[in-house]
Amino acid sequence: MADVFRAQCKVCGKEFKLRPNQLGREVRCPHCKTICKILPQTETAREAAEALRGEVPEHRPVTAHRQVVMPRGGVRHRSVAVVWVVLIGVVAIGLVVLLVVMARRPQPTAPTPGTAPGNGAVGAAGTPGTATPGAPAVVPTPEAVNLEIEKLVQGIQNGTRTYAVGTITNQTNAMIREVEVKVGILDDQEKELGRAEARVRDLKPGEKAPVVAVWEHDPAVRGAKYMPNYDIPASPPAGPPHDLVIEGEAWPLPDSGGWQDVGRVTVHVINRGVTAVNAVEMTAVMRGADGSVVGAARDVVMATIMPGKAEEIAVRYERCAERLIASVQVRVQAAGQ
Repeated sequence: MADVFRAQCKVCGKEFKLRPNQLGREVRCPHCKTICKILPQTETAREAAEALRGEVPEHRPVTAHRQVVMPRGGVRHRSVAVVWVVLIGVVAIGLVVLLVVMARRPQPTAPTPGTAPGNGAVGAAGTPGTATPGAPAVVPTPEAVNLEIEKLVQGIQNGTRTYAVGTITNQTNAMIREVEVKVGILDDQEKELGRAEARVRDLKPGEKAPVVAVWEHDPAVRGAKYMPNYDIPASPPAGPPHDLVIEGEAWPLPDSGGWQDVGRVTVHVINRGVTAVNAVEMTAVMRGADGSVVGAARDVVMATIMPGKAEEIAVRYERCAERLIASVQVRVQAAGQ
């Protein structure tokens, strides 16, 4: 019976059988596929191992069972190298494509916020605003402004005016040149009777301003509910923003005693802008001790205020007893510009 040869792969450590005619030839490990050359049958298993380690073998008689030790570091399988080259190439191409796509991708343009919901009996419908090139940028937020209408003040000017009174807040970090406030006036059956309107100009970042929207109507008409809305126009006012500043405290000055329901609110206005103002629109909201709205006024005063100069401006209010007023919110802006 022919000798049985066993070889132990020094790469994977596993044994396998050899035929006598494989000695002196290159064979492949059936486990890890490493190719090594098997030395001729001249030594015992231990002699072969010691010879490969560089040691002087100890002569022993040859036995029928021999073990041929395969050297470490055989030739690697070429298919493994090919796979790695392909993978590296695919990754490199993918990175190049990704960089090209990102470089060509347009930057997103932020939409200009539009309409804020109202606080009336009926919810408000919105009309989105539009950004305008050249105008001060409005920082995008879910709502550019917060419009809060708190009360309808009716019976003004012999019952021909109704005021929708509240506040508006610029919730961005940039100036908003103009906001169109529109408040639908409804009857008890929620049928729209008309619309109160106001324009708030040059609303500074974070500014909370009083709003008095005016509805002109027949004396017999009376509103019951309201539906607030606002819009930022696509074309803001031309020219630089106006900068009118109220100096000192605003306070109502009754015409004829604290029990009368008519009076005046007077303020000292300084023009800190760069252009003259020929007409001033003044808005005043009177509040009681609990912070609720007790009265309102809005009017245009013809007065020329040059840059760096100051003027005293007053508006008349009615249907509000002076004794009820605990505080007054006043805002002035250039009118009709």
